[in-house]
Amino acid sequence: MRPSATMSRPFALPGTRPRFAPDRPIDVEHYRLAVALDPAARGVAGTATLTVAVVAPSIAELVLDAVELEIDAVRVDGKPARFRHDGKLLAVVARATVGARLTVAIDYRGQPRRGLYFTAPDAGYPDKPAMAWTQGQDDDSRHWFPCIDSPHDKATSEVIATVPAAWTALSNGVLVDERAHGATRTLHWRLDVPHACYLVTLVAGDLATIETRWRDVPVTYHVVRGREAEAARTLARTPAMLELFSQKFGVDYPYPRYAQVFAADFIFGGMENTSATTLTDVILIDERAALDYDIDALVAHELAHQWFGDLVTCREWGEGWLHEGFATYAEYVWREHHAGRDAADLELDEWLDMYFAEDGNRYRRPIATRVYDEPIDIFDHHLYEKGARVLHMLRRELGDDGFWASLRHYLVKHRHGAVETRDLARAIAEATGRSLDWFFHQWITDGAGHPELKVAARWDRDAGLCEVRVEQVQAVEGATPLFRLPLAVELVVDGHRHAHAVVLDERRGVWFFPAAEEPTQCVIDPGRTLLAAVDTDKPLPWWIAELHGAPLAIDRGYAARALGRIAGPQARAALAKALTDDAFWAVRGAAAAALATIGGEAARDALVRATITEAHPRARRAIVRALGEFRHDLKAAAVVADVVERGDASYFVEAEACLALGKLRAAQAPSLLRQAAARPSFTDIIRQHAYRGLAEARDDAAVDVLIAGARWGTPSGGRRAALGALASLCRGRRDRDAVRAREFVEELLADRDFRVQAAALEALASWGDRAAVPAIDKLLARELDGRLRRRGKEIVRDLGAAAATSDELGRLKDELAGLRATTTALRDRLEKLEARPAPPRRARPVARKRAARPARPRGR
Repeated sequence: MRPSATMSRPFALPGTRPRFAPDRPIDVEHYRLAVALDPAARGVAGTATLTVAVVAPSIAELVLDAVELEIDAVRVDGKPARFRHDGKLLAVVARATVGARLTVAIDYRGQPRRGLYFTAPDAGYPDKPAMAWTQGQDDDSRHWFPCIDSPHDKATSEVIATVPAAWTALSNGVLVDERAHGATRTLHWRLDVPHACYLVTLVAGDLATIETRWRDVPVTYHVVRGREAEAARTLARTPAMLELFSQKFGVDYPYPRYAQVFAADFIFGGMENTSATTLTDVILIDERAALDYDIDALVAHELAHQWFGDLVTCREWGEGWLHEGFATYAEYVWREHHAGRDAADLELDEWLDMYFAEDGNRYRRPIATRVYDEPIDIFDHHLYEKGARVLHMLRRELGDDGFWASLRHYLVKHRHGAVETRDLARAIAEATGRSLDWFFHQWITDGAGHPELKVAARWDRDAGLCEVRVEQVQAVEGATPLFRLPLAVELVVDGHRHAHAVVLDERRGVWFFPAAEEPTQCVIDPGRTLLAAVDTDKPLPWWIAELHGAPLAIDRGYAARALGRIAGPQARAALAKALTDDAFWAVRGAAAAALATIGGEAARDALVRATITEAHPRARRAIVRALGEFRHDLKAAAVVADVVERGDASYFVEAEACLALGKLRAAQAPSLLRQAAARPSFTDIIRQHAYRGLAEARDDAAVDVLIAGARWGTPSGGRRAALGALASLCRGRRDRDAVRAREFVEELLADRDFRVQAAALEALASWGDRAAVPAIDKLLARELDGRLRRRGKEIVRDLGAAAATSDELGRLKDELAGLRATTTALRDRLEKLEARPAPPRRARPVARKRAARPARPRGR
């Protein structure tokens, strides 16, 4: 069972107010952007021409978002128009009544700090490609062209981009025209399907194009020259995904083309711009990485957005789970189709861990909420991973036929429209006749958190019944409800499986199922569909039988973890058998982790043997990780050190060995990890784990190594890991090296790499030193990225709370010290008094009274 999240803080920071969709007096029907990029100046200039329809009864002006742009001139229907621009909003004088259509042309220029980004080689990274790319979500398109920057306003678009002659440019839709003229090239793209303006894209650079098809739809991949093979390898399954999603969603891919382009320094993993997804170039997979890694989840996620987010768009960002929950769940749908349910179910566990960590350590909130400072604040593990887990429960509730029929009806009904959660609920009701208001109320719109369940299962021989007790033990407070939970219970009796369905809608429930003989298995919630923290108590033989015989790997993996907690010779023997015999690599990995939890020589020896016999690299990764838990064990250290020194066919096994060696506190760790940190690898994974291993090894001499590894000019992945390792190594220290390291990390809050900035923030949060607050305050004053601002505010709040706690603890310690000193003084005085000879006793008058004397005050 996961730790209770009763310590979760509220999501809303002080002063946060609800946000609502803006008024819509006009409807933009079409954007025509004719722009020229100036890479040297990192600027853009051009004309945005908007075709708008008046929706309100009448207007005197129309107001557009235009942040930090210089507005040179405005024309309405070809005539000069008066305007006001305050640096954020552009108000154009234009009197019109409902139904009128206006053409508004705006000449503008700017050097955007958001929305449009330029990359180029520099002294630190001389091989970085020269590129330009846009990123509009959530509301950053306003930084590079005037628009109505709200997701519920949809328009067709065309982008006419003039770029250096050696470059090409990619935008939404199809290429209408391309012309070269001297030192520049102009490309004209057009999309005749309405979409929100945050999805308008422009990516430009010296790019190669790989062409393929799905049915009659062109599918293209764009990447800097020289990396074509990596791009083809990374995206190879895109056509198969297009086919699967078109069939499952019940609506064929709705655009005339699908492109994916890799961008340098991209600030997200990917972005689902309509018909033209942008991806970070760090995910380009080389041959060695492909041995045990793919990027299918990200590719499937962004592709699914073409339906959920682009075709059907949330009315306001507080309903963003209708984009991200569905796109994340599409990762499961693809994995289930391509690799089988057991592989897909691993996604469920990973999502649960991510959501539980955020819920328990940062905040708790309903998935759909209007209470946020900036839209990016809610793009978190509640929106993505919890949203996807809720959809998985919805699929179980409706059954496959009802689930897919509901999604098909939802997409067809709201095609090109803007939606809220209630639109999905109504589509389900219309497609299946099911009213699921209770479901969306507790999981999406009103409820927060999750059930925490205590489960007990026993067999009553005399009654011939299996008793199952389930209790919801979560604190029912704030937005956390008492949940209504459909539960599945599966018994194996006399070799036959029996499925039962019950509903828990009270604090406690007890059910009795017929079992003439003792069950060999009793699996509550088979497949672990329920989003819940569960603590299950049942007989040891049942757990062992589940480990060896449950049909679903996710259930066998849970049994392995339970046996690791139970320990004992029987549990250890069962886990050792699963480590070698289970058919699915992830169960073998779970058995390895459970053996590490049990510990001892027998468990260690089983793991050592498995490093020799295990063929699957992802299982080997888990085995090496498990050996890292045997701190100061020389035999484990020798095996892990050999992997670090000799390497492995898998980057990830080699990287895991680096971290494990540090955890083992092996004598050879400092020297071997310094050598490993020099090895290049996919996403710099080996260097990252080597740095973390140095911190785990408590190698105080590694401070300078880590500082050097985090400097500008070294690989970004290693830089970020070095910052986290510095925090781990120096936490709680006040010596000169620790202060120097913390001040170095503070400097990187202004780094040019967004991901390094974010890593520096997390390092300072982990450090827990309130001396970092002034540096974080400076970041908050200058930073435009909402993710950094939100996290910075949280860290300042938490460091302040920790300081207050520390001050209170210090006061209590001082009081305790004072009490101890007083007690010691009193004891000394008492001992002196007891050492004096007793005075002669005087006779006391029998009938005489003595005046009362006040008690001596106690020391404080």
